[in-house]
Amino acid sequence: MTPDHKSRLLDLFVAWTQATITEAEDRELQAALRTDVEARRLWFLHQDLELGLQCLTQVVKETADHQGEGVSVSKGAANADLEPGSRLSTSSANWSRVARLARRHPAMTAVALLCLSATVLFGVHMWRLPPSDFMVESPTHGTNFALSGQKGKVIALHFLLKTECPFCLKLTNDYARLGASEPDVVHLFLKPDSADEIKVWAGKISQEGLKSPPVIYRDPDARLAKEYGIPGGYEFHGSITHYPALVLLDGSGQEVFRYVGKNNSDRMKPDDFITRLAMVTDHK
Repeated sequence: MTPDHKSRLLDLFVAWTQATITEAEDRELQAALRTDVEARRLWFLHQDLELGLQCLTQVVKETADHQGEGVSVSKGAANADLEPGSRLSTSSANWSRVARLARRHPAMTAVALLCLSATVLFGVHMWRLPPSDFMVESPTHGTNFALSGQKGKVIALHFLLKTECPFCLKLTNDYARLGASEPDVVHLFLKPDSADEIKVWAGKISQEGLKSPPVIYRDPDARLAKEYGIPGGYEFHGSITHYPALVLLDGSGQEVFRYVGKNNSDRMKPDDFITRLAMVTDHK
């Protein structure tokens, strides 16, 4: 990867994080993450550093407020003084504040730095390709789904949001109806909630046009979403979850394309899915 390419990726990462990314830039970013292993590694590192810096600056802010020093180190301020090509580090002014407070409150700052170190190490752990196989369990039907048992089938992974989500309910109904007319495309609906929460939520799915309730699978702690590089940090109904996403796998389990929404209502419509499916696969 050339320095110019890396700098461009970092600019796209920041634009995505700050919700200023354009549709063309979003397509560029998704294409890079789909085809370039090094781009995915940088993405994981960027996401983990973002999380770690938020944790560090929040602890420093709370410590300062508690001591009456009135120092505020927000995420926006941390990004305000960044130069192009150096998006992975916060401003020198904020780091000076952190250093000053570290001398005054070493214990609290040590805890914050441990949080940052842990998230970076987690990012290093995540530097790998998506899984060649996985298994998930359905709380609604008591069945298991293993990718290895679906050889030759096209799989659509629907990463639904945590907690209550009306758009997820409608999307699940729409794609379940679509799956009934497209038997060689398997739609896998995944939620990171507890088994009991999923059962309650699934009971609210409209049965219109369906012969039987759709099977909902559990993705504990969003582990599978993380392995597929679905970005996290979305604040929704008082909870932090990953962004809504659809990932299409071909008959060999390789990713064909993905769509990551910017918010709860930003989803790939079934008609758009059918069009994209026909473009990138031999599916008729």
